[in-house]
Amino acid sequence: MRIDDKLNLNLNKLKETEDRKKADKSDSSKESAKSGDSVSLSSSATDVSNVKDAIKSSPDIRVELVSELKVKIENGQYNVSGREVAEKIVQTAIDDLF
Repeated sequence: MRIDDKLNLNLNKLKETEDRKKADKSDSSKESAKSGDSVSLSSSATDVSNVKDAIKSSPDIRVELVSELKVKIENGQYNVSGREVAEKIVQTAIDDLF
């Protein structure tokens, strides 16, 4: 037997194997399509998604409050005691822990 004949024989076997694999894949994809798998989200997941969207669309800065405070500061009307600032800092730290 010549080398060329062996090469052709091996190529034919390889092609047959590939054809079988393709046929198996198409059969399995047809079966999975027939099974009717479906995905559904619970109402909780939908609610969480809606809340996330609402948070993303809301501004990070409360523009009205900032502009009001700016005016008070510029006019010298905004006075806060050091004690109030310290209490807010401590309260924020406690809230962040829990």
